[in-house]
Amino acid sequence: MLFSMSGWSSDFEKQADSSESGASVLEAGITLLKSPGRSGSAKAASLLQPLADEGNSRAQLWLGRAYRDGLGGMEKDTRKSFQYFQEAGGREGMNPEAQLELGRAYMKGEGTDRNLIAAYMWTALSADKQGSWTSDAIVQRDDLLNRLTPAQREKAGELVEQLRSIYLKQP
Repeated sequence: MLFSMSGWSSDFEKQADSSESGASVLEAGITLLKSPGRSGSAKAASLLQPLADEGNSRAQLWLGRAYRDGLGGMEKDTRKSFQYFQEAGGREGMNPEAQLELGRAYMKGEGTDRNLIAAYMWTALSADKQGSWTSDAIVQRDDLLNRLTPAQREKAGELVEQLRSIYLKQP
């Protein structure tokens, strides 16, 4: 279902206020965050937060983006943003888009300390998966690889393998 961004249509309000399905609520929340202006943040947060609390990695990803970029008028908070990216990209969520965002956060020191090895690790994991983010992940991974010293590259490679085989191993 497409929603008009020129104003809230009654259909959109009904969908956003209903609990029809998690997917439709998720999409309604994301649509609010993407809308121009500052009016959608409270409604988007009220839709996405319960999903994020239940472990929905896409809701966590979008809340992380919202707090980082001020989407939908959300108050910027890079620490909260980083926490959401960790939840979505780590063992529980394993969302490759969130792993890319986590890599960016470490690379830029947004919401956490700057750490190029950690940035490379999370970005490399994201680049392993196919999706709309893959080309960005590959560019970021290669950029990070060029910034690392040979010793850092070796350590980062070891840590990526540990993440793949131990930490992120499917139960």
